[in-house]
Amino acid sequence: MHRICVMPGDGVGPEVVGAGLEVMRNLDLPFNFEEMTIGGASYEKDGVYITKDALTMASDSDAIFFGALTTPKRRDYVSPLLLLRWNLELFANVRPARCLNPGFCLVPLDIVIVRENTEGLYGAAEREEEKNTVITERKVSEAACQRIINFAFDYAKKNGRRKVSCVHKASVLRTSDEMFKKLFYGTAVNYAFYNKIRSDDVLVDAAAMYLCTRPERFDVIVTLNLYGDILSDEAGGLIGGLGFCPSANIGVKNALFEPVHGSAPDIAGKDMANPTGSILSAAMMMDHFGLTEKANIVRESVLECYSKRENWTKDVGGPCGTAEFTKRLVELMDIKAGQV
Repeated sequence: MHRICVMPGDGVGPEVVGAGLEVMRNLDLPFNFEEMTIGGASYEKDGVYITKDALTMASDSDAIFFGALTTPKRRDYVSPLLLLRWNLELFANVRPARCLNPGFCLVPLDIVIVRENTEGLYGAAEREEEKNTVITERKVSEAACQRIINFAFDYAKKNGRRKVSCVHKASVLRTSDEMFKKLFYGTAVNYAFYNKIRSDDVLVDAAAMYLCTRPERFDVIVTLNLYGDILSDEAGGLIGGLGFCPSANIGVKNALFEPVHGSAPDIAGKDMANPTGSILSAAMMMDHFGLTEKANIVRESVLECYSKRENWTKDVGGPCGTAEFTKRLVELMDIKAGQV
């Protein structure tokens, strides 16, 4: 049995995590779920947003199934999610973005963004040098760059993807991003020869435009931390919204799976949240443990659900709330599981 630490978090987190758990329990997976409180509820009870016990359980688990967090307006706040990424060295953030129905997508996107997760501006030190002047230091190391580049090409190889694009801003950041680009091409030559995987590089601002105007030019994107965060949100908007976006945070020992969207406190508890991102994140967790047949049942059922407008979620103009969509999906999964 795989030990799964469940961290629902704030806002709609408990609702969408609940949908993902319902889907997984329906498949009779070799998972043992243990829940820990984080976020606002943890702060109210223990005075911290994530306790040492929660960090220990996450570290000792085989994977974490995560919901969402509300960011408080205080300068000393450190996100529990960032702490988990740093403490567990979850270096690769994998964010697929796939159009599930042209009726609510702006472009026919089907890409995977692989983002370096431990360095860059999100791990940066900031200091006030003088009044109204802040200095931010960005760290980009050869080791972290090479590790995420290797991961992206290996991901493409394992998942039948035929092209990897390096997104950077080496035209301006001529040392850090240029190093990233050079390491990328040094790796790309081996995968081109042995695996027939093509490669190219794109400036990050051009990549943002091409996602809208020429989405077919992308397959797998590998990029640095901030760029990947922004581009993956853009990709989510192009396929109907962040509610459709799953993600995985992969480390050497641990892994964390979560929807890309935030806590959406304005709709929390109203049965309005789209659970698709959480459910597809659960499918990514199944893949992680080699349960690909089960994961495919989930993905195929989600795709079939969205083929009918009557099953669309409320965020794209459909009638289904969180619970109703999950119920219909599970019913469809039961049919597909019987056919396997």
